[in-house]
Amino acid sequence: RWVGVKATIEGRELLIGNRALMHSYAVNLDGFVPQAENLARSGATPMYVGLNRRGAGLIAVADPLKPESAEAVAELGALGLEVWMLTGDNRATAEAIAQQAGITHVLAEVLPGQKADKIAELQARGNVVAMVGDGINDAPALAQADLGIAIGSGTDVAMAASDVTLIGSDLRSIVTAISLSRKTVGVIKQGLFWAFAYNVLLIPVAMGVLYPVLGVLLSPVLAAAAMAMSSVSVVTNALRLRGFRRPGSPAEILHPSIRSRVGEYAYLAGIAMVALVIGAAALASTRGDASAAMSQAMTSVAPAPLRQPGHTVLLSTTDQARFTPDSVTVRAGDTVAFVVTNAGPVAHDFVVGDESVQQAHERQMADGALDEMAGAASIELPSATTTTLVYTFDRPGTLLFACHVPGHYADGMVGSITVTSS
Repeated sequence: RWVGVKATIEGRELLIGNRALMHSYAVNLDGFVPQAENLARSGATPMYVGLNRRGAGLIAVADPLKPESAEAVAELGALGLEVWMLTGDNRATAEAIAQQAGITHVLAEVLPGQKADKIAELQARGNVVAMVGDGINDAPALAQADLGIAIGSGTDVAMAASDVTLIGSDLRSIVTAISLSRKTVGVIKQGLFWAFAYNVLLIPVAMGVLYPVLGVLLSPVLAAAAMAMSSVSVVTNALRLRGFRRPGSPAEILHPSIRSRVGEYAYLAGIAMVALVIGAAALASTRGDASAAMSQAMTSVAPAPLRQPGHTVLLSTTDQARFTPDSVTVRAGDTVAFVVTNAGPVAHDFVVGDESVQQAHERQMADGALDEMAGAASIELPSATTTTLVYTFDRPGTLLFACHVPGHYADGMVGSITVTSS
């Protein structure tokens, strides 16, 4: 297709344009073609001048390759990207420039209206395409691409049609943008991993996995320490992005230094070690108190020798004088550790027994004279504490657990225990 302009000056016909334009007007180029081909091979775009259907001159237009362009292309290749040149220049000129820049894929002699079509063709092959441009003619292609990148020194139309606008005209900024984006996604994945890791490790502890071995249940101290360290590791790891620097060369992208690779994970490993140390210290400080409370609770259960609890039931009191949950199912022969948390300001107690035992305990509380009762077990629940009671269920049936602080039993602070057959 011809490209150029036509004018009539003082009765003479003047043509300036490409070779196709000259052929369409039957202009005799008189030996200008070899010179034009030499200029094209050197990276210039030749334009012929025709006067009254005869070749009158040759104009060579060249856009010098920026010194950093070849480096930018090499770094993009090191990132695993395939670089294409999309240009309206003739093929010889385009291939000459591409060779200087280190580009192997060239789409030349593309008219402005065809650029978006070429992008669509690449996408149809299954490619994810990023388009870099700065001119008005690049705007449709920037909008068509999966990622449009406008040069900051380009036109407003190109910047409006793009997704990212670079500051300045240095093409190496593209490498910076892509590298920083990949680094950010990596940090997000690391944050998700460590946030889930802390919770996954401590959920079994909350379920009582360590209780049969170490007598350890998840205390508020451990939960607070784990939550704090999870937040610290995620937030501070994200803040490390402030120190991001653009890779200095393709070799640095392809073969990062051992120091950088080790440093990538050493920080998170260090945070994890700090979390383990804090957790161990908190565990050591709480085990003594927990063991003492457990021993006192177990002594009050029954005069017979106690067995190791088979599983744990977690209960809590509410400000409405209720137990949550208010029903529990166990099996005959089970030894169960009831871990009861009273987070409120009002003291309670926790009594296990059948209905007659509960009624008797209620009368004793009213009279102020508490005696040992067969088949009953009880613990005190001061405010803002967690206390454990261990109870062995010998036979199927139904038992109750209740609070007998004056007024609480009558108000309905009662729960049921269904004991099924073994």
